[in-house]
Amino acid sequence: MPAGDCDSREARGGNEAKRAWRALGGLCLGTFVCFTNTTAFNIALPAISVSLGAGQVEQQWMVSAYNLVFGAFMLLAGSLGDRWGVKRTLLVGASAFAAASAAGVLATSSVTTIVARGVMGFGAGFSITMTLALITRLFESDGQVLALTVNAVAMTLGAPFGLVLGGVLVNFADWRAIFVFDLVAFLIVLLLDVLLLPGDRSQSRGTTRARTRLPLLSALLALAGLALVSAGLINAQISAASPDSWGLMVAGAVVIAVFVRRDTRSSNPLAELGLLRIPSFAAASLSLLALNVAISGIMFVLPAYVETALGNSALVGALMLMPMVAAAMVGAAVTRRVAEQLGKRRACVASLVLIALGLAVMGVSTAVVGYPLMVVGQCACGLGMAMGLPVMQGWGMERVLQQQRGGGSALISTFQQLGCLIGIGALGSLVGSSYAAACRGTAAEGFRSVALAFEAADAQGAPQAEAVRAAASSAYAHAVLVAFCVAAVALLLSAALTAYRSRSDAGER
Repeated sequence: MPAGDCDSREARGGNEAKRAWRALGGLCLGTFVCFTNTTAFNIALPAISVSLGAGQVEQQWMVSAYNLVFGAFMLLAGSLGDRWGVKRTLLVGASAFAAASAAGVLATSSVTTIVARGVMGFGAGFSITMTLALITRLFESDGQVLALTVNAVAMTLGAPFGLVLGGVLVNFADWRAIFVFDLVAFLIVLLLDVLLLPGDRSQSRGTTRARTRLPLLSALLALAGLALVSAGLINAQISAASPDSWGLMVAGAVVIAVFVRRDTRSSNPLAELGLLRIPSFAAASLSLLALNVAISGIMFVLPAYVETALGNSALVGALMLMPMVAAAMVGAAVTRRVAEQLGKRRACVASLVLIALGLAVMGVSTAVVGYPLMVVGQCACGLGMAMGLPVMQGWGMERVLQQQRGGGSALISTFQQLGCLIGIGALGSLVGSSYAAACRGTAAEGFRSVALAFEAADAQGAPQAEAVRAAASSAYAHAVLVAFCVAAVALLLSAALTAYRSRSDAGER
């Protein structure tokens, strides 16, 4: 081969590599914003409650709609990417996220905000799933490992950055500024994706895409089942004995059972449910579900306490949650050493126990009004979360066959999102019902949330206003104590079940 041809080929290879790394920047920005959005929005909930008159139920749906659609459509995104093409599917998701962000900026009611958040979840589910698929296409060998690590860092930093971002935007602008940030960021993501990502490879009629149909019915069954369970959990704060609560949860469980039965017998399944027969995969999935119950529950419940109940601004409230973020960074640094010393199985169990202890300590801190004690609990939770998340993911995937890794990754991610739904729905409802019960017979009775009670107090005379604030703060602190202690017990039970379920794994200490 002539030297000129070799030089030309090397130059093209170098240009393609540079373009791949530039494209990774757009992909990672999308990942970063998707995870920033969860915590930033939670910080803004007290302000949204006052602006839109949203009670605890509406606030739960604003948060749950994002996680619900996010999780339900992650499984479908993989199948759709094989048929439409990965880049095309990613652009659909990014466009949906940007359009929904614009709708959120203009939202004037709780319903509009909930719908906007749901469509954003649809876009996030497509974007996150297709990002992983594109990274494996753009990079090879060592470059792929580094690219996946960079994307994981964007994912990990997104949630803690969201706390600060939400506090700054709400404090100096308005809660709608969060949607403006999302809109601008995803317009940049769209531009970078269109310009830098390679086109989808053409597929002939003999490919899998042409031979199999999209498992749309399975996706709709999964979405309907999760939506019914979420609705039942949210309605439980009004009355757990009402058909609007237990009836919806039972209906959701039946629909999910139909989905499982249909998908396991289908020649074109949506999910790799057979992987749950692997003890380590099943135990890791359970652990991830429990861990995300704690993460989402904390992020949903605590902002209203550190902001409204303690009388702080959104920015100060966000800064009061920073000890958990700092501890998470420390935990991420020691994860590998802990996993090597304890083994993945014991490390997973230990992380759940540590989070449970942290939850109990934070709950007790609200009863004694001791922020230093809350810092201790936050540090325990942050360490447990950061050490547990990567170990659980690695443990779950280590015995999955190479040809099933895509489906295994999507299924594990779905368990994580299911944990978010349960955390917001169950803990949010427990806080809401406990708060309402504690308010009975006090000056704060009749107000649907602590934020609405404080807003009403601002319009009253000094003595009455102080009585309303004191009663609402005390009631919410009691509600946090109850919810976090119940969650701690649930996590300890999950840790015991994880240890029991994976006891047959050979080679694990």
